[in-house]
Amino acid sequence: MRTNRWTWSLSLLLIFLLLPVSPAAASDEPAFYVSSSKSSVAVGDQVEVEIGVRGAQAWTAFELNLSFDAALWSVSASSFATGLNGFSAVVNPELLDEGQLRAVYTKLGHAAGDSGDLVLGKVKFTAKEAGSGAFSLNAVKVGQDGDRWTDYAPGVRTSTQIVSGGGGNSGNGDSGGNGSSGGGSPAPGPADAGNDPVISGSGISVKAAPNAAGTARVELDAERLQSAIGKLEEHDLTIKLVSDPATKQVELVMPLGPIRSAMASNVERLTIDSGLAVVSLDRSWFAKQNAADSAKLQLSVGRKAASELPAAASGNVPADATIYDFGLTLDGRPVGAFDAREVTVTVPYTLRAGEQPEQAVIYYIADNGELEVVKNAKYDPATGMISFSPRHFSLYFPGYADLTFRDLNEAGWAKPYIEALAAREAVTGVGGEAFDPNGRLTRAQFITMLVRLFDLTDPAAAATFSDAKKGAWYYEAIASAQKAGIVEGKKDGTIGIGDPISRQDMAVMLYRASRSMKLDVLAPANAAAPSFADQDKIAGYAKEAAAAVEQAGLMNGMGGGVFDPLGLSSRAQAAAVLYRLFEIKEWK
Repeated sequence: MRTNRWTWSLSLLLIFLLLPVSPAAASDEPAFYVSSSKSSVAVGDQVEVEIGVRGAQAWTAFELNLSFDAALWSVSASSFATGLNGFSAVVNPELLDEGQLRAVYTKLGHAAGDSGDLVLGKVKFTAKEAGSGAFSLNAVKVGQDGDRWTDYAPGVRTSTQIVSGGGGNSGNGDSGGNGSSGGGSPAPGPADAGNDPVISGSGISVKAAPNAAGTARVELDAERLQSAIGKLEEHDLTIKLVSDPATKQVELVMPLGPIRSAMASNVERLTIDSGLAVVSLDRSWFAKQNAADSAKLQLSVGRKAASELPAAASGNVPADATIYDFGLTLDGRPVGAFDAREVTVTVPYTLRAGEQPEQAVIYYIADNGELEVVKNAKYDPATGMISFSPRHFSLYFPGYADLTFRDLNEAGWAKPYIEALAAREAVTGVGGEAFDPNGRLTRAQFITMLVRLFDLTDPAAAATFSDAKKGAWYYEAIASAQKAGIVEGKKDGTIGIGDPISRQDMAVMLYRASRSMKLDVLAPANAAAPSFADQDKIAGYAKEAAAAVEQAGLMNGMGGGVFDPLGLSSRAQAAAVLYRLFEIKEWK
């Protein structure tokens, strides 16, 4: 679905400057503000700048221009983040070197504009040199419902003093309140000068000193673990290993019993910050382990360069890649495959100039040297970290999948979605480096995209539909979807391989897939009655699904409060709704 709202974003942003604008009446003028999380920081530290507004009225899009002293601050194109529901990006990244950050945002489809007090975005800057570092919001262009555009010159500013040493103070800002330096669970306090563990309300912190070979080994006994569990203030037990830059590998050893026992009561996850990578084990994994309480659980995390890989892999891995080698054993026996979301791994990755967060992925290096993309990997621009849920431990590395198609300007609004799915090998083109974004999509094509993106393929599945031919390009996906309860077929026993997919059937498949994956936001209890003007035209089997996908913001209707259940979907529209589902993180 192409809308005028998207014509200004990214490649067409220059046209934005030519759009007619209207001056705002003084009584209706919004009040902008800029605030910083700290009034002073040391060189090398970060400050978070918040840009917000009070009194917004039906805002559907904006472009903001924040100026800063590039000699004092460094910032990356991935540093801008907004909590608003839509698409956002930093454009013209070359301006960052000149002290200008230009960020754009637009709502998706025909979603209603936002009103009231809004946080437009937050940006993290790193201090480079001592001085008084000011941030000024000089220009904002706003789009509102009805394709109305208005220019503003707020002229508000905030500043943070950069000192050569010391720490920062609380935030301040112009025309606004204090900023926030971020959220998340508190980490354990730093270890003392020795190697004795430090226990706090969130877990254990211990210094991990490497040996001459660069390996740091820490062993925790049952007494320490039980003491930490008894003092927990949250439902996650965090073990933080404090190592130095010379560390190449970290090994953590501990008894299984105390942790498994805690997982059966009040603890939900064990998170191990190894200093190289963060590994989290869910309580569901511990519940499956039949080993004795005295069994030794050992996690190892190693970091190596591409030059250290076997010859079979060296030609496939970028020379500058950082490879992580993960291992997990019980009494020396390697742990086998993980079920979905039992294990989560987080590693750092720095986007290069021009790279988009949606195309940052994780690759698994197979024994034969071939690379396999981990489709569930997600990059967080605010932290510079990429997280994924592996099905087993081995060699992995973060990288960038620079994949695109030559005709994506035909549906520019969907470009980031299509490229994100292509990066995860969930979509392919139609030949000639084209994607045909406005082309119609068949039921088989959508099912294949859905199964590939969420890694739902089950090699043991078999399809019973009369028109699903074994060995065909779609067969494995349709068989897997049937086994998972995502598709049921038609009354005549077919699945409708080549039939165009309707919007209501797309909603049903999204809904059933989300339930199969235990995606809480689309649970039946959250699904209200459909609010569409044509809800009486929605088939009975699709009403609950239509309500759920609307509530979750996956499918927002076709304008005028109409869902258009029998309307057909384009390839671009399908990519958009699939990526929106991929972005949802509220897992059970």
